Amino acid sequence: MKLPIRWLKKYIECNLSAEKLEEMLTMSGTKVEAVEKKGDEVVIELEVTTNRPDCLSILGLAHEMSALTGKKVTLPSAYKNKEKAKPSRAKSRDQTRHDSRLKHSGMTFGITIEDKKACPLYTGRLIQNVTVKSSPLEAKELLELTGTRAISNVVDATNFVLFESGQPLHAFDFDKIKGAKIIVRYARKGEKFLGIDGIEYTLDEKTLVVADVERAIAIAGVIGGKLTEVTHATKNVLLEAAYFDPALVRQAARKCKISTDSSYRFERGVDPAGVASASRRASELILEWAGGQEVSGLVEKGSLGTKKLADIVLRVGRVEKILGMKVSQKRIVAILKALSIAAKVSGKDKILVQPSSYRRDISQEEDLVEEILRIEGFEKIPTLIPSTRYGIASPESLKAVRTPGIKKFMEALGFSEIITYSLMSAKVLKDAGFDLEKAHRVVNTTSAAQEFFRPLLLPGMLEAAVFNIHRKAAGLKLFEVGNCYQDNREVTVLGLLIYGSFENNWQRKSDASFYDLKGIVANVLQFIGAQNASWKDADQSMGLDQTVNISQEGLLLARVGCVSAAVLKNFDIPHQGYYAEIILDEILARPLLAGKVKPVSKFPVVRRDLAFIADETISVVELQELMKSSAQPNLREVVLFDQYIGRNIAPGKRSLAFSLAYQKETGTFTDSEIQSLQENVGRDLKSRYAVEFR
Repeated sequence: MKLPIRWLKKYIECNLSAEKLEEMLTMSGTKVEAVEKKGDEVVIELEVTTNRPDCLSILGLAHEMSALTGKKVTLPSAYKNKEKAKPSRAKSRDQTRHDSRLKHSGMTFGITIEDKKACPLYTGRLIQNVTVKSSPLEAKELLELTGTRAISNVVDATNFVLFESGQPLHAFDFDKIKGAKIIVRYARKGEKFLGIDGIEYTLDEKTLVVADVERAIAIAGVIGGKLTEVTHATKNVLLEAAYFDPALVRQAARKCKISTDSSYRFERGVDPAGVASASRRASELILEWAGGQEVSGLVEKGSLGTKKLADIVLRVGRVEKILGMKVSQKRIVAILKALSIAAKVSGKDKILVQPSSYRRDISQEEDLVEEILRIEGFEKIPTLIPSTRYGIASPESLKAVRTPGIKKFMEALGFSEIITYSLMSAKVLKDAGFDLEKAHRVVNTTSAAQEFFRPLLLPGMLEAAVFNIHRKAAGLKLFEVGNCYQDNREVTVLGLLIYGSFENNWQRKSDASFYDLKGIVANVLQFIGAQNASWKDADQSMGLDQTVNISQEGLLLARVGCVSAAVLKNFDIPHQGYYAEIILDEILARPLLAGKVKPVSKFPVVRRDLAFIADETISVVELQELMKSSAQPNLREVVLFDQYIGRNIAPGKRSLAFSLAYQKETGTFTDSEIQSLQENVGRDLKSRYAVEFR
């Protein structure tokens, strides 16, 4: 929308500079795209949002400036005085009930509307004996400032009113209308129409047209026809002003690839209540610029309906509560009236507002509060520190707060985050080795590719891995935090996948292994506060071999395993990959305990080794826990540093070697004290697990 400041000043006293106008419009929510200078004239180009068709007119913007500056808008008289329309009359019983005829000075014209929803209201005025010539200089200059070429006084009058009021109009050469009758109907299939632009269009049955008894003479709301255009030979003019369905206008404009000032406004919704006043204003200008006589008055067909919308109750206290600042009742009423919104005081705290078709974006109390804020200014909202309440955080809030930290930790370990789809196909689940009977199916799915909720992150991570492997990725470290659907509940899971080269530098070149991933998982569990978890071998599951389950106090925390050969083959992955998933819900729902700081002991650590043969079924964790309990509180650390299975070791047995670190808080160990502790540890190991010392 182009706003010539010279044109704006015709309706409101506005002595502000272009820069100040630009600032005020921008701060009130009407975006200024550019400020253009044309000689001594300044034109502000605005981007008007689709919910504000009222700002697609000079008068609409004048009301905006009135609210912002407090200056009064002076309207042309045609927009003030109401005119009583003449009802349409049927010519004979053979005509449809929508046909109207008017006789005056020997001339008649009729109006028929075939679809009242497509065209609720159509009006016409008949003006005789006009003299078509150039428009007054000022009118031509104002139109040219908007980018509109001046054509003739009659046509320019319709364009002038379009920019002034926002209501599109059209002038037909009445003598070229066949049968002196206007019919608003849908086009016939394949019907041809010659536009005023000289292009012939082929129409379909969904295109609304204005026609005479023989042919289409305009595409409704979009463009007029060449065969009925006003020329310098025109003597009698039929002035059209109507309301057309915005959706039909948009549809026709897109099909015909036309965009006009008229279609642009009809698409966004013009004010139906402004049809009559715009027609009256255009008629006055035509009579002033082209002479002639209006012989019909306003003849209308159709109706906008008489149902009155309920008043909106605006509470002054509600305004203060929402905005955080006080605005007086008197000021609120002044703002709304300046915006051409009907408002009146109703009691001490209430204002009654009558909804109107002029501002259809206003339908509730909050819309009115927004209008007040726009005009008062966002900068007037006081800056306050919001009140807060301290309490125990919910499990969900703890998870939300701690999840970003986990992601940063994974990035620090060299992993890259991926995001995969939470819905997947049956094929992908089968390829990943998952039993479809345990998967949750989507009801009314729209695609076979989105048939199931994902039960685990592995399938999506394998697809991401394949994508990168096929693009020559030698090694991958991927992680994802996402929701999965397991055992009739939704859980948040951290998935880890390593593949190919784990380290590739001049010091070490090695592929990823199960133990690399095991160490990473142990670090993650420690980071999120799941220490002292137990690791136990588990059966093959979820497309994994050599699976290890990690649990704490009977609660499953994680699974770690090698991706099975069959799954790798299904996904066309050439080398071994390793996958782990950690269930985060229970862990992250626990508040982190405050750490305790201990001073470094002044006394030395004494290390002793212990080697023995034990059954393979006994886990290292169980052995470590027993040794610590046997020598507590002095045994600070137990580390496995060697394992041997093979020659000279019986089947089902393994040889283990541990390093034990002893330390006291109050003194240095003697050899006899260390020997006694070692004997206690050995005795308990032999008694509980029947180990054989080497």
